[in-house]
Amino acid sequence: MTARTIGLVALGVLLLIGIAAIRDVTPAAVSPADAPEQAFSAQRAFRHVEEIAVAPHPVGTAEHARVREHLVGELRRLGLRPEVHESVGVAPRGEPGRPVTVGRVFNIVAVIPGTAPTGRVFVTAHYDSVPEGPGANDDGAGTASAIETARALVADGARLRNDVVILITDAEETGLLGSEAFVRDHPLARGRNVVLNNEARGSEGPVLMFRSTEPNAGLISTFGSAAPMPVADSVYAELMKLLNNDTDFTAFQPGGMAVLDSAYADAGTLYHSVLDDPAHVDLAALQQMGDNTLALVRAFGAADLARINAGGDLVYFNLPPGLLVRYPVWAATALSVLALLAALALIVLARRRGVVTLRRTLLGTALALIPVAVAVGVGVFFWDLLKVIRPELNGTATTTPYRPELLWLAVLTIAVTILITWYALLRRRLGATAPALGILTWAALIAFALGVVSPGAAHLVAWPALGAALGGLMALRCPPGRRLLALTAGLVPSALILLPSAWNTLPTGLQYVGYAPMPLMVLFCGLALPLIETAWPRRRSLLIPLTALAVSIALVAAGLLVEPFDKDHPRRTSLAYELDADTGQAVWLTSKNPDRWARRYTCAASVATLPPPSLRVLADTTTGGERTVRVRLRSERGVNMLALRVDDDAAVRSLTVEGRAITPGPAGFVFHAPGEAGVEATLTVAASSGKLVLRVTDTSPNPSEMSALPGFVPPPAWLFLGNAKISVTKAYPL
Repeated sequence: MTARTIGLVALGVLLLIGIAAIRDVTPAAVSPADAPEQAFSAQRAFRHVEEIAVAPHPVGTAEHARVREHLVGELRRLGLRPEVHESVGVAPRGEPGRPVTVGRVFNIVAVIPGTAPTGRVFVTAHYDSVPEGPGANDDGAGTASAIETARALVADGARLRNDVVILITDAEETGLLGSEAFVRDHPLARGRNVVLNNEARGSEGPVLMFRSTEPNAGLISTFGSAAPMPVADSVYAELMKLLNNDTDFTAFQPGGMAVLDSAYADAGTLYHSVLDDPAHVDLAALQQMGDNTLALVRAFGAADLARINAGGDLVYFNLPPGLLVRYPVWAATALSVLALLAALALIVLARRRGVVTLRRTLLGTALALIPVAVAVGVGVFFWDLLKVIRPELNGTATTTPYRPELLWLAVLTIAVTILITWYALLRRRLGATAPALGILTWAALIAFALGVVSPGAAHLVAWPALGAALGGLMALRCPPGRRLLALTAGLVPSALILLPSAWNTLPTGLQYVGYAPMPLMVLFCGLALPLIETAWPRRRSLLIPLTALAVSIALVAAGLLVEPFDKDHPRRTSLAYELDADTGQAVWLTSKNPDRWARRYTCAASVATLPPPSLRVLADTTTGGERTVRVRLRSERGVNMLALRVDDDAAVRSLTVEGRAITPGPAGFVFHAPGEAGVEATLTVAASSGKLVLRVTDTSPNPSEMSALPGFVPPPAWLFLGNAKISVTKAYPL
């Protein structure tokens, strides 16, 4: 067998290792409805999904109340005594210049008492949905998982040491209002608590535990040892610290709770859409969610929760078969230093053996930034290019098509094309070794930087860099016949870590492929250059990058051609109707880049007969230079959002809404689920501020109500209304 053949076989073996690692974290098993009573069954849980996701059920709607009654009834049927915790929640995180989000919430709480509690284990999900979708996955699956977990625990009969709390929160979609209110004023939120929060950002795929509170050693050790399929990576936890990506975790964390936040996210185009229905729930993902939840409840339920926050922080990631590797943060830093030292040792040894000169190594290192930078640049604009070719993709909210696999392959193939084109151009001038050492040097430097700044992400590059460096050192010291084996062995960490990471980050959306998938693929191919060199043809070598480019273009074209645009695969469109009751004028509003249907609404609108919201003054007093006004707002249309804004907001010194004091902001507040009685608010302003003008707006986010508006033409079958709102505003001078 020739060296070229062996090199190709070695590359094929590494590719198979990467595929095996990807499949290792992909759920497949589903327990039937007649599974043992003490076990979790996705088939049994799915019955709850079907009951929950009959129709959209945003807060404050009749369907939302129906879902709540169903869940309370199911918990009572299990012999539990559920409580409906009614309160007022305030969004724990606001945006500058935006209204403060407030709302009336109805959390569902049920307790399975422990025998000698050292704390509580919470199983949490939220039961509200967005207005445009039934919420079967987000978060019907998490809610059904909580109910089925409770059923299995009750059926087991053996009580755990610690209390188990089933907490199904309200108003997560409107701003984490239910969880914020629970943490603020419910007695069960006090003390030692471990929270298992389940979410969904798609409709299938592995259930990833993507972040935890810190210190995490106790949480991660239990997760890795107890969960039957513990899919997690501390890279995501580091990334979540930089992103404004909220779940109820954001409210639980400040309350001192120890939280594991999990979700599945593949098939993200169904997220917050009309197709988030029971027919699009993956039972294998639901089974993994439930199996992990039930096992973790039993593990934490038997543990001494007084020790849960001991032990510092761990770095963690998956390796086949089904392992969650974990080690202390200090070891991650040490590993990064070791990777850099190994890379430097390889450069020194290669120079001493006459394989490469220092000048060429430095030049190769400087030029190695080019393929990484190009991959990032191409990836950042990849989604924009696809939208230019097929404008219909503008309605894909998560930038993930319905059939993304060919486009995902195209992304990775483009990254390969960039790397081997760069290599083909440099190989004749610098030789084969200098470019490879250049990529390795940057991988080691990145690992070192992450080891210092973000240790939880360092393993992503440190293990591949260390493995490649050690493989190179062994290849220089062993007999020629074993060099390919040494190089291949050194690249196994790259195949186990870089390839799965590149593939598994693709479901986050094609808009983001420049930030992880493409650079990671470039790094893998760069570290594999010594093997690629063995398979490199002596003649017509430019055919390799040209062929890779042709394959990339073909995959992009095929991916766009197979992407459906029809009533079974609809795209999102946006439309809002705003009526000023004082001027009698109305306007249509849509997105910045409207589709063909929405363009007709970039104009004034006909005035609909819609009663404005009312404001009644309950009290108006002036004392000590301050004027205090207490008012009640009410929607005469009976819609489930009310907002108040003060024209001269700078004059507002304090603001209380339904008993909750909030910080006055430039945009006032928005209140969800006000009910028939409306909302009571109290404002304090300077007595010298003069006339006070309060602007009240009521908003209906129900897309189905658009059909009653004059001039409205329903969208075609391949579009659905998302972010559809009908608002009426009236000013009240006081």
